[in-house]
Amino acid sequence: MQQEEKDLTPAMIQYYELKEQNSDAILFFRMWDFYEMFDDDAIIANKILWIAVTSRNKNAIKPTPLAWIPFHAKEKYLPMLIEAWYKVAIAEQISDPNLKWIVKREVIRVVTPATIWLEWENYETNNSNIISITNTQNKYWLSILNIWENKWKTCEFNDFESLQSELIKVWPKEVVIEKKLFWDEKIKQTLEKKYMLNIYFFETKKDSYKHLVSHFQTTNLIWFWIENYSEAIRASSMLLEYLTTNQKADFDFLKSISYLDLNNFLSLDDSTIKSLDLVYNIATKSTKEWTLFWILNKTKTIWWSNLLYESILKPLNDIVKIEKRQDFVEAFLNDKILLDKVRTKLQSVSNINWILNRIALNRTTPRDLINLKNSLKSLLEIIETIKKSDNKKLRDLINEV
Repeated sequence: MQQEEKDLTPAMIQYYELKEQNSDAILFFRMWDFYEMFDDDAIIANKILWIAVTSRNKNAIKPTPLAWIPFHAKEKYLPMLIEAWYKVAIAEQISDPNLKWIVKREVIRVVTPATIWLEWENYETNNSNIISITNTQNKYWLSILNIWENKWKTCEFNDFESLQSELIKVWPKEVVIEKKLFWDEKIKQTLEKKYMLNIYFFETKKDSYKHLVSHFQTTNLIWFWIENYSEAIRASSMLLEYLTTNQKADFDFLKSISYLDLNNFLSLDDSTIKSLDLVYNIATKSTKEWTLFWILNKTKTIWWSNLLYESILKPLNDIVKIEKRQDFVEAFLNDKILLDKVRTKLQSVSNINWILNRIALNRTTPRDLINLKNSLKSLLEIIETIKKSDNKKLRDLINEV
């Protein structure tokens, strides 16, 4: 605690208790219509947000720095702190402020780079990947979660160099590593300097196997193909616990996890990906302009854009799957009228998983529900349009789904 408790008001005692519990995050402390920040947090806010720093006790020998933002301006300022690699703990008033006793406040969640999009429906991002890394007996285990699409996979690598090649394909917004790896300077430098990733360490407090079995409400993990991979289970359990601890919510919508067999894809190493400008242009230092992905990406929805991105970095090597994908593309190319109709209707389809996840976390807005209704309506119209078309190949593909 920064000052003697006897010199503090009840509200400030509350602030320092919450700050101690969230020492690695900027604390947004709700005071009526404002979020207030104190001490080092106020100084950081001044540098990142360009807001003034005052003090709450000007006449004290050592005044406490204070910075604040209007609570309705969170949408403007929160992303600025997250993009500067800070986590933000949001402490809200949870009791009636009109009552005589001190208003009770709690940290309702900790916002991080991979979860900021859960705050509001119009936050623009094309990546919600979060990964965890564990290490044992010179092997590294990776658990990869795309919260947007609820895709959760895990895989192993014989050395850290092999794992690096996967990082550029996933390009996570956030990396969670166990404490012993956090103090490994080689790994830390690689993640922070080479890949410019947000990294945090987290120590799991649960029995990993029991944790995942309880989460999935199963008796074992056989059906997820990770039953005998103890480190995959540990990495995934750590990632789940990190998310639920920060978000103060159960992620019940994560219904499955699978083992990612990298042998199903053509292997592309780091240098190949960069030299071919697949998703990153070395000359322009851009992940968007003048890359293969940039040229090909004419998609109408974020999830098709993500599929294209993943397909470029992980080309299939299964001839049956390749031919099935080619059949799908060819069928649309041979029916331009149908293609135009489908693309037009796709423009009104939002990210449905995104909306459903916000509903599951009790963060939905009226706009979310309207977008969900319009999206489902458009998808049904797309299916009916294809079923009524003369394109037998597409009708067969739709019936397989």
